Formats: sequence, C-alpha cells, structure tokens
Amino acid sequence: MPVRVNMTFQRPGTWLLLLFLLLLPVFSAAQGSGVKLRTVVIDPGHGGHDPGAVSKSSKLSEKQINLDIALKLGARIEKECPDVKVIYTRKTDRFIELAERGNIANRNHADLFISIHVNSAKNASASGTETFVMGTDKSQSNMEVCKRENAVILLEDDYSTTYEGFDPGNPESYIIFNLMQNAHFEQSIAFASLVQQQFISNGPVKKSRGVRQAPLMVLWRTTMPSVLVEVGFLSNASDRSVLNQAASRQKIADDIFRAFSAFKAQYDSDAAFEIDPSLLASQEPDEPEEAAPAAAGPHFEIQVLASSKKLRNGSSELKGLTQYECRFINGLYKYSVGNFASREEAARQLPAIRKKFPGAFIIAVE
Repeated sequence: MPVRVNMTFQRPGTWLLLLFLLLLPVFSAAQGSGVKLRTVVIDPGHGGHDPGAVSKSSKLSEKQINLDIALKLGARIEKECPDVKVIYTRKTDRFIELAERGNIANRNHADLFISIHVNSAKNASASGTETFVMGTDKSQSNMEVCKRENAVILLEDDYSTTYEGFDPGNPESYIIFNLMQNAHFEQSIAFASLVQQQFISNGPVKKSRGVRQAPLMVLWRTTMPSVLVEVGFLSNASDRSVLNQAASRQKIADDIFRAFSAFKAQYDSDAAFEIDPSLLASQEPDEPEEAAPAAAGPHFEIQVLASSKKLRNGSSELKGLTQYECRFINGLYKYSVGNFASREEAARQLPAIRKKFPGAFIIAVE
C-alpha cells in the first residue's frame, strides 16, 4: 500500500536565509516537551511616525486599522482562551523596529506570531485578503509587498548595521533569504490556510488571494509558527469602505480568532495539520515526485523536519539522526522517526524528540 501522510501541501520553494547561523542568536525553542499553545504574540504593523499605507484622503491609515484589529483579536482570545497569554508588540500608536517585533516573540517563547497589516497597490483594482509565510517566492506581486513592508527599516536608526546591509529596494538583497525552510514551516502554512478559509467563509472582504510566500523581515527572526495577514487593500475603494467600519474590523478579528481556535485545537492535540491545497499559490516542482515505498500497515511516526531539498547524510539539519524515514511528498522532503502502533505510543516519545526538534509533531502513515 502506498504511503499516505494526512497533510497536503504544494511545493513551498527554498526557505530561510543562508546567513541564519551567522546573523542570529540561538533562541530557546518555542515548543517544549508536551507543550500546549500557551503564548501568542500579536503584532499590529507600523505605528508612530510610520503610518503604513494611507488612503488618498489621508483620513485613514494602515497603522490605525492594524492596531484596532489586533486589540479586538487579543481581547477575543483573552476572553475565550483564558489559558493563553496574549502579548502585543504595541498597544498604542508607537513605532517598533521590525527586528524588535520578532525579538519580542522570541523572548517570550511564543507559540505563534501573528502580524496584521493592510495592503496597498498602484493598481486600484487590486483587492482581497492574503496571508504570508516566510519564503522566497519572487513573483512580482509578492515582491511588491516585500519591498513595501520591509522598507520600514529605512525609518530605523542605523538600519544598515541591524540588518547587515540589507536594502529592501534592491532585489539582489533577497538572495540572503535562500536556504531550506525551518521546522515551523508546515505549522505556519497550516495557520495561514485556516485564516484564509475563515476570510472566504465569513469575512467582510470576500475575495481571497490565498496563502503566499515572501521574504518578510518581520517574520525572518521569529522562532515559532509565524504569519503576516493582509486584511485588504486600502488602495481599493471597496476594500477601503469595509476597513473603515469598526464592525467590519471586528468581523476580521473574529475570523482570525476562529482560525486561531482551530489551530490551537490541532496544536494541543498533536493532530496532523490538514491543508486545503487550493489556498496555496501553485508552483511547479523541480523534479517529479518519487514513488512512495510500501509500508507494513497503518502506524504513526514523528515528523522532525521538512525541506525543499534533499539533505545529505550527516547534514547539520538532521542533528545527528542516522535512523529516519525520508519521503518526497508534494514537493517536500519530509523526515520522520519511529514506527508506533498508536498515537498514544508516539505521544510518549514526542517530548524527548522535541528536545532536539522543537517543531516535531505526530503524523499518521498508511
């Protein structure tokens, strides 16, 4: 019987940045032994002397919308999920550097990072919601978002030192983001997919532009599942009308909360994340999928890593593993360990494995 892992993804491309080990401090893992989702960091984009996108009339700014939605989202989580600690990167109209936003999440050992933004485009007909995860998709529309969101660093003091000479307007700068994905990629995609599902089903902005990848600075340094949510286009008359209404902003916050609630239920139970592939940007794989090996029967394994490129034996990414399964599924090389007869048996081993691979989770295999 062919292997079937109950997660569905399209190829994410090449992930993280080549200079990660040189530029970043080593943070303690966001997920520990047998953890539940206990801390979420909500990041209202822009603020202070950085207004973000601004309407033509200058009466409506992105920073105002972001903060309002973030506070509404946090209030809903605090009310309905009392076991979750909510931390904001800002609760008032103040400027926070991009690097510091991620650092706040890392210092607090957050289990999830949600950055809220409003989109804008030269083409006034562009509209809809989209949710980004850290990646290197260089399509024109995605790169425009990157340049706009990353340009915030130009407002920071000594940004060339903080970001190692990165220039948000220079496409060549984005080459530093080229490395394989991190351990939290699938969880980030899972949450992003849930957000877009809610927007499609319930959101006041009905058009969905899907789940996308982009080399976004605010997601770069986070060490947990992280997304950047664009809730609509301030440059589009219809979207702008929706975003200008407090009731609509509450609906958007409620949509993100429902996605959060569903994600938390999966996260806490170590359930496999199931993704609707129609929400993901289509990308052609570099090579055909390999035939999956036969398995003896239904069992459970613990997935420790996923990569867009096949790792060589002894790779530092494998952290000393010599016994593991590697399967090429939907454009990803997925590495797993163990062969457990039940989920309970796998769960007993999960805490020890998470000491080396904080993003490890249980998968069902047939």
